[in-house]
Amino acid sequence: MTSMRAIVDQSKNKIALALDPPRARWNSLEPRPRGLVLIGAILLVVGFVIAFIWLPAARTRDALTARLPQLEMQLATMRSQAVQLSTIAKIPASTIATRRVADVAALQSIFGADAQVSATGDDFRIVIPAIGYTSWWDKTSDAMSRHALHIRAATLTRIEPPKTSAPVVAVDMRLGVDAGTAVSTASATSTLPGK
Repeated sequence: MTSMRAIVDQSKNKIALALDPPRARWNSLEPRPRGLVLIGAILLVVGFVIAFIWLPAARTRDALTARLPQLEMQLATMRSQAVQLSTIAKIPASTIATRRVADVAALQSIFGADAQVSATGDDFRIVIPAIGYTSWWDKTSDAMSRHALHIRAATLTRIEPPKTSAPVVAVDMRLGVDAGTAVSTASATSTLPGK
């Protein structure tokens, strides 16, 4: 403890010795030059505060304010699509009785080559690294309307898009089969356009 105190005292003495020449020079100045130096130092500090704190904060605020209407529009779109999703989820099983059974190939053709589609028991796991939000919604609606499927779980992670494009998301979801609502078929892909 005493050695630590000795080190601190030595440091204080060295600092005091280093400050003695500038302090003596400051004390030797007349009041007018002393005031000019103080005003210059204050102006320098104010300039640094404006350049490195206030201006970047003002620019960031302006950029966020400019982006706000676009984000509000995207939020409104997502909310309306969430309402549509809940409406689709409430469709009774009897209204989808004529749909065909889905398979991995059929879902792969709907979601595209970038999607990873795998069958796990009575549902399908679909992982898409990057897709436009509206495109994902359209493809999911297409898969649900063509086949006896519903969303069991979905995780959407927003990916920063270029400034001019629509929201891009990474998707990990499970589409489940409703038991007893689908008609078995030899080739579910035969319902696809052009097949």
